[in-house]
Amino acid sequence: MTSPNFWNRFGLHLEDRDICLKAVRDRYGDYEVDEYSEQGYCSFTLLVTPPKVAFARENTRPQATAEVECEDAPALIVQLRPPQHALDLNIVRAASTAHQALAPTIEDLDLTLPRGICAYEMRKVDGTPLSRLQQHGHSLDDRAAKRLERLITSFADLIAQNWHSPREVHDITRTVRADSPMDEHPSMLTQCRGKVGSTMISRLERLASELPDAYLRERARETMRAIQRMEDYPVVLNHGDLIPSNILVDHDTWEITGLVDWAEAEYLPFGTCLYGLEHLLGTISQDPAKSGPKWTYFNGATQLRELFWSRLIDAIPELEARMGDVRVMRDVGVLLWHGIAWDNGAIDRVVNDGEDVEELVKLRAFLTAG
Repeated sequence: MTSPNFWNRFGLHLEDRDICLKAVRDRYGDYEVDEYSEQGYCSFTLLVTPPKVAFARENTRPQATAEVECEDAPALIVQLRPPQHALDLNIVRAASTAHQALAPTIEDLDLTLPRGICAYEMRKVDGTPLSRLQQHGHSLDDRAAKRLERLITSFADLIAQNWHSPREVHDITRTVRADSPMDEHPSMLTQCRGKVGSTMISRLERLASELPDAYLRERARETMRAIQRMEDYPVVLNHGDLIPSNILVDHDTWEITGLVDWAEAEYLPFGTCLYGLEHLLGTISQDPAKSGPKWTYFNGATQLRELFWSRLIDAIPELEARMGDVRVMRDVGVLLWHGIAWDNGAIDRVVNDGEDVEELVKLRAFLTAG
């Protein structure tokens, strides 16, 4: 337990860490509690594994012992979060309902911890973060190309789950589905009540006036006008940070096995999370000629993008008539996630050429590719 970054970052003390670790260890008794290898910015994550137990059957040879894990006791994740980054349990429970095989069920541990620190328990989701497996450069061998194709179809199936899953509508008391008759819904923008959704128009206004070149400003302006004309468009639960480090895949096939870090999830128009598709089709790298970053798409990215849309429409036939709107919402996601800087948890500054070169590279590449 040597990593001090989380505790320093949020003005906590190492003594607080010791108290938290003791509380978790006391809660789980003989379970092993270790710092998890994958740490996020706003949380401190622990791996809680069942104890090894020795047993010896009667009438077996002496020394016939073995160590086995307790049956029916899966590995767990315990996540500690400062109060300003507490989870919305209604949101994360909705995620586990919409994506039962992919999103972990999360429960509040209700521990008394210093400085209002919150503790949550979730099952450990199987899989490897995609960010560990992605290659750099644009050429793919046959095996890599097949894995990437499987990833894209798996991603399309994931997005289709959003459309078909129940969702919260704030102005009425029942849940509805994205494929319910449109006239039963309140207007799209009134349903978006989260941190991003409630400020979507004002953020796009800022992007339209403050992005560093005329092309980007005009794209933001056009996109803002387009969504202001959309009244009957479905609002669904969106993962708030759909990037490779939060996507778990089977190491060999690249089929998606899980999504982690639902802390920023909220109800947004369907397709807002499709900036995530671009992260699957290429990588950021340094351009030696320009001494700066560039976005490189893999060979076949155009065909894979077409495969994604084809797979999605096959899963949601009624979507074909709304493809113009879906692509608008895809651009909204690109603009909001890569046009607004993430400053240690704050998302209230438009990116600029001095501080946010990589984000601008992605923004230009993704808007052009879309």
